[in-house]
Amino acid sequence: MAREAGVSVPTVYAVYGNKTGLIQALADAADIAATPSQSLAELEEAENDPVRQLAAMAGYDRRLFERAGDIIALVREAGRTEPALANVYRDGRQRGDETRIQVFSSWPGGVLRQGLDMRSAVDIYAAICNIDVYTTLTGERGWQPDRVECWWTEALARELLA
Repeated sequence: MAREAGVSVPTVYAVYGNKTGLIQALADAADIAATPSQSLAELEEAENDPVRQLAAMAGYDRRLFERAGDIIALVREAGRTEPALANVYRDGRQRGDETRIQVFSSWPGGVLRQGLDMRSAVDIYAAICNIDVYTTLTGERGWQPDRVECWWTEALARELLA
């Protein structure tokens, strides 16, 4: 990695401290690559429209997986043997869950499907919109990213909303 960047390994360690620091920087860059400011603007514009808010969140996930899916997979796999990297992956998932809770909590009562509690709604979102589903559909099934995003939006609306 240092060679491809045209720097020495000691320079990389001087900047990032260790492998965990480097991977944390990659994970942070992955989030930025998905343009969270665009998603925030879309969420605010769709303030009273849960379907459009789900579309904004699905769009963010699509951009994240399209631009940084390899990094997410790297962090997840490296976390199997490196506890600090497992924390990086878990923290990223937790931030996503917190965003979903914040958005879902802003909806008036009766918007979530009857009998669906907040935790289950977040779990359903995570089951539908994740790197594995994205990779399967785009890599193995030949779907274009925009088709995945549209399907996610439709599936989320069907599964989450009254």
